Amino acid sequence: MRRKLLPAFAVLGLCLSSAAVPAAAAPRSTPADRFQVYTGTLSPAQLAAVHATGVDREELQAAPQADGRTRVEAILTGPQVDALRRAGVPLSPKQVRGGSAAAAMERQRAAGTRVFRPYSGPGGLREELVTIAARYPGLTSLQTIGHSVNGKPILALRVTKDAGQVAENSRPAVLYAGGQHAREWITPEMNRRLIHHMLTGYGTNDQLTKVIDTTELWFVPVLNPDGYDYTFTEGHRLWRKNLRDTNFDGQITTGDGVDPNRNYQYRWGYDNEGSSPNPNSETYRGAGPNSEPESQALDALARRVDFRFFVNYHSAAELLLYGTGWQVTTPSPDDVIGEALAGDDAFPAVPGYDPDLGAELYTTNGDTDSYMGQKYGVYGFTPEMSTCATVSGWLDDDEWRPEDCPSGFNFPDDERLISMEFRKNVPFALSMALSAKDPADPVSSIGRHTPDLVVDPFPVSYGTSQPVAAVVRRSLRGVKLAYRINGGPTQLTKAAPWTGGERYGHEGTQWFAERRGVVTGARPGDRVQAWFTATKQVGGADRKVTSDRFTYRVHDAVGGDVLVLAAEDVTGEAPRQTGTTAKYAGVHVDALKRAGHRPDVYDFDAQGRRAPHPLGVLSHYRAVVWETGDDEVIRNPGQPAGTAAKAALDTEMAVRDYLNEGGKLILGGQHALRAQGTGTDASYDPGGTADCRTPQAAPCLELSNDFLQYYLGAYQYLDNAGRAPDGAVYPVAGVAGGPFGGLSGGFNGPDSAGNQKHTAGFLQTPSFLPPQRFPQFDAAAGMTWQRPGGGPFTPRDGEYHASVLGAAQAYQRLTRTVDLSQASTGELAFQLSHDTEPRYDYVFVEAHEVGTDNWTTLPERTGRTSTDAGLGCDGNIQRLHPHVLHYLTGCTPKGTTGEWHAVSGGSGGWQPMAFDLSRYAGKRVEVSVTAMTDGGTEGIGVFVDQARVSVGGQVVADTSFEADFGGWATPPAPAGSPKNPATWARTKAMFTESAVVTTPDTVYAGFGLEGLGTKERDTFIGRALTHLKVPARR
Repeated sequence: MRRKLLPAFAVLGLCLSSAAVPAAAAPRSTPADRFQVYTGTLSPAQLAAVHATGVDREELQAAPQADGRTRVEAILTGPQVDALRRAGVPLSPKQVRGGSAAAAMERQRAAGTRVFRPYSGPGGLREELVTIAARYPGLTSLQTIGHSVNGKPILALRVTKDAGQVAENSRPAVLYAGGQHAREWITPEMNRRLIHHMLTGYGTNDQLTKVIDTTELWFVPVLNPDGYDYTFTEGHRLWRKNLRDTNFDGQITTGDGVDPNRNYQYRWGYDNEGSSPNPNSETYRGAGPNSEPESQALDALARRVDFRFFVNYHSAAELLLYGTGWQVTTPSPDDVIGEALAGDDAFPAVPGYDPDLGAELYTTNGDTDSYMGQKYGVYGFTPEMSTCATVSGWLDDDEWRPEDCPSGFNFPDDERLISMEFRKNVPFALSMALSAKDPADPVSSIGRHTPDLVVDPFPVSYGTSQPVAAVVRRSLRGVKLAYRINGGPTQLTKAAPWTGGERYGHEGTQWFAERRGVVTGARPGDRVQAWFTATKQVGGADRKVTSDRFTYRVHDAVGGDVLVLAAEDVTGEAPRQTGTTAKYAGVHVDALKRAGHRPDVYDFDAQGRRAPHPLGVLSHYRAVVWETGDDEVIRNPGQPAGTAAKAALDTEMAVRDYLNEGGKLILGGQHALRAQGTGTDASYDPGGTADCRTPQAAPCLELSNDFLQYYLGAYQYLDNAGRAPDGAVYPVAGVAGGPFGGLSGGFNGPDSAGNQKHTAGFLQTPSFLPPQRFPQFDAAAGMTWQRPGGGPFTPRDGEYHASVLGAAQAYQRLTRTVDLSQASTGELAFQLSHDTEPRYDYVFVEAHEVGTDNWTTLPERTGRTSTDAGLGCDGNIQRLHPHVLHYLTGCTPKGTTGEWHAVSGGSGGWQPMAFDLSRYAGKRVEVSVTAMTDGGTEGIGVFVDQARVSVGGQVVADTSFEADFGGWATPPAPAGSPKNPATWARTKAMFTESAVVTTPDTVYAGFGLEGLGTKERDTFIGRALTHLKVPARR
């Protein structure tokens, strides 16, 4: 989802390569290697570096600050933190009463626990389950449903009247589970107490008695017994995964284990953000779907028992999650059950918890809830239980204080606090059991009900024949769409089930479903009132039910085959513009007409700054041309910088829904989706009732880049990639063999809009997610920026170049020795292309006389290098890479032996570089082309080609790296720097940067089509529609 993605994948590839071969011997876990708690107040780039370590976002305690930074609490290993610190990420061990959190946890372990207990051993939870089963033989049945990696039995307790005699599935069933992530101690305790609550209430509490008489309640308190027991051993309190020895070295160290909540088959490995293929990651999904015995055990139980609800307790985030998790902002029909049972922000079913769709904050794939729902029809909830800091502030007369919490997961070992947390969760837990008889009509602990019919309204229609949708209770009969045109008689038409789209719409339909009817007979300008009706059986009698009614107006200009979606935001803030309607819609309309199409226009500003409805507007067209004009991001009047209107998300999601149902898209604009692609100016209020006012602060959320990556084929957005150093925009040319082959065009000419100041380039998604493994994300370059020297990530000459990909904490040298002992002049020249984090990561040429320590960096002959020491020169970069002290004193570009000359940021393609070596006349000099990075956000990398060395005016070495390195070497990092994650390599083109990226359903341009000349624009639109298989109407 976010944000600068290449470095994580570059390092990931190396991690996977090393993990594929079992180590001959691995060091045993030491205290420094173990997970501990660290805190810091971080910039966005520093926070991204922490995310890159593989922590689960739900488990990173984060509090946005007023200055744009974020106060974080993260669970990391010592080596991870050391690397982050050297990279300038200010993390320090969390302090608890004058000592480290690690020391506090060890004191607690050594003192023993009063309430929490391991699973195994005398007095453990496993033993207690055996005791409970023996104490309540008429109400319980204890079963071993499988075994852990280490062979420990995974126990499930069935609670129902006459459990030993009544066959399974003879009563509605609910499953409660916990302990899937090892360190979440409160979750087995929640299950344990819920078991006792139900059993001790039998015969004394009418409600509980009825539940046990009529329902099967299943409890699996510890789904991950190996990992859970491991957290009771010295130094391992914060272990999360199971105990799979992923590197086969016979030991368990911090890189081992599989995340049991990413290992299930449904959407397993759908992408590499919702789970990780890297064994070092805390969200490692395992070698294959359902590969872990813990997963297989739960799967076998769900295959056997027809569960209606599944409550999978986790901690610690105070959330009530339900619904789709693999893709952001994807509601499903059964979510009306989730809303009724979980509540909303104002009235949550568990006080203090925040009810949300599973992927509102982050995506998960291969998760347990989704698998249970999709394969077995079980509606799942994940309560993320309270943090240590929250509960430690509940009582004034106890020993617990929020500031004393070692981490959010260290729920206090205190009977009163545990009991309070349990009690506030009981009503929600019990509501599952009470609702099992009829999940579609749940018994909500907060008094909510599921509506029979939920209509999807819209204010304007772009069709005389208009589909209308509603979420409908499946048990209803005779579902029809009712409508009146201009106040006329009521007409009824059948509402048929919608079977889902190309990617989504098939899940969450067990109890509710989407149905659609079609309004016919309306004309432009008509007003149509629409609603749904059905028959519901209540108490043995039929009753008519109806949905809410809504009214829409048929737009005056409809009937075309292609829609121009003009989302120019001319009445918004970014930037402020003149006028009240789109400025460039007309040139797109004219081009479409000349291409033989009949276009209509949806003007965002003229339509009340509302996003188009996917059914009401977009569904009527074979293709949509979405143009954003000069807009940077949709931002409402008065909203501050760094924010966006919710309409930005709504427009994107409407287009995604349209594509999901077979639509075709052309998207262009000089800033089109830049906010999503770069992660800037992207905070919006998901409620939509008010504007986000403070970026990165609750309740604001950040716009995701997932739509670019997974629907448009643009995995990485390259900001201003087509702009030359002098501000001019490079021309574009079609890729041979592609839809735009042979087409070329320039910008800002006399017959264009002349407005192109910003541009974008893209790295295609298949470069990161190979289509052989991820066929759903296939994409290709359509057009490229015509820079001097060609594309920035394609060899300048021949098939090979020397390259290093962006990777954190690197000091990577490409080195050779030049003999000037018999010469008075010398020069090093090469072609350089680089994309690095501006003013943090650098490329420079180092030189020193062989046999001396007199290092310096060299200035480029034509002034391409700079003496700017950047933003990490206050000591951070020197701590990470002490060798730069030769060149820098603080931020002064002069060090102990030499000077600072370097380049940073994006080169805009290949640039010729030349360095005078004459100062070493009469000597032998070692020179290095060096790429140096910190530990935060990284760029694409550094590329060198056509390296030439001249001595006394004669070329003595010249290579384009076609056959070998041509005399260049790749030494390790200098003393004091971390070990390099990789060295320079001879590579072919690893990424194809493009100005236009295409998929079978989309064409995404990094420029506004209005900036092309008329002829080129016409050709582009015609070719794009041909590629999308949208033929002309003539």
